[in-house]
Amino acid sequence: MKKGFMRHTAFTKYAAIITAFCITLGMVSGCGQSNDSNQTEAYAVTGEAAMQPKEEQTQQSTQAAQMEQTAQMEQTAQMEQTAQNSDAVTLPDTSEARPVVVSGEKTLGDTGKTFVNDYNPSDRSYAASDNYISPKGNRQYGTTTTVEYYSSTLGTTRKADVILPYGYDASKSYPVLYMLHGMGGSNKSWSDMGVKYIVENVHYENGVPDMIIVCVDCFVSTQDQDSVPIREMSAAYDLTESEVMNDLMPYINNNYSTKTGRDNTAIAGYSLGGRCALAIGFKHQDRFGYIGAFSAASGVIPNGSEGRILATLMDDFVLEYGNFPMILINVGETDGICGDSCRFYDDALTQREIKHIFYEMEGDHEGTVWQNGLYNFVKRIFV
Repeated sequence: MKKGFMRHTAFTKYAAIITAFCITLGMVSGCGQSNDSNQTEAYAVTGEAAMQPKEEQTQQSTQAAQMEQTAQMEQTAQMEQTAQNSDAVTLPDTSEARPVVVSGEKTLGDTGKTFVNDYNPSDRSYAASDNYISPKGNRQYGTTTTVEYYSSTLGTTRKADVILPYGYDASKSYPVLYMLHGMGGSNKSWSDMGVKYIVENVHYENGVPDMIIVCVDCFVSTQDQDSVPIREMSAAYDLTESEVMNDLMPYINNNYSTKTGRDNTAIAGYSLGGRCALAIGFKHQDRFGYIGAFSAASGVIPNGSEGRILATLMDDFVLEYGNFPMILINVGETDGICGDSCRFYDDALTQREIKHIFYEMEGDHEGTVWQNGLYNFVKRIFV
């Protein structure tokens, strides 16, 4: 088994909050499409209430459901607050590729997990090298610096982490990878998952170019993330687009030696960060050519659940400059939080004939899936 890593408190807490999210959205499973007919049946009223006008019945049913959902969220939050933040997560052994068979347009692994690769159908492995999230041997790794920049989105100073490759030389220019986190995280979340080692190990082993990594704080608010209601919290994450495009990207380009344009800029994230990465990439195709979405939450395009908690970020997936050089989406096969939404995105892209990679792997809504997604994403960008 691979070397474990210590799970960040945000991962555990985020999973609990998003589970409550899905309860609030009234979904059967995951963050995918809702089932309004089942929801209506579940909220049916009887007795004296059944004699009331239909509008009053609906109002009372909705209020009762909201009260129950609020209680469930509070209970979940209390449970997570008592959880230890030192739970070890052991990486699955993926050092060898799984045997695969081809079934129609999709490839299935030995346990029936889906794998789609529109770029290179013969490339069907998500295998990662040994200890890919850790420093190896005598390899040299870059430096991480927390920078402060002015956010016109909020009218205040905010922070981001910038990871420069080993041997960074200001006389040269580098492509840039923007990394987004999920709910409960921060600009430190990806560093906690070894982003520097993942990216630079891929550089050493696969020859991808050196790159600058920018870890964004996606909770774009002046409030404490732990204290805001769910709807306000999700709205704060939706401001990531403005924060990156109007504030952080100009700062990075002005202060570091960067290559610009879609051929030299990538964006990736997990869960709510994956949702934001998909939306930002598609809405700014002149700037981003590479999109990684790991266990991405719902609501990028309409899927039947819009208008409840998560806003819909765009109308549809539409190409403006031809296919992206790389779109990669992955999800844990037992992810009951955002599994449905990732499968929905895969189907939507396939229906629109937009090239992408999509695969499921062993795991739940957890860091091992996101690390593996990043590893496979970085192997295929800027090359």
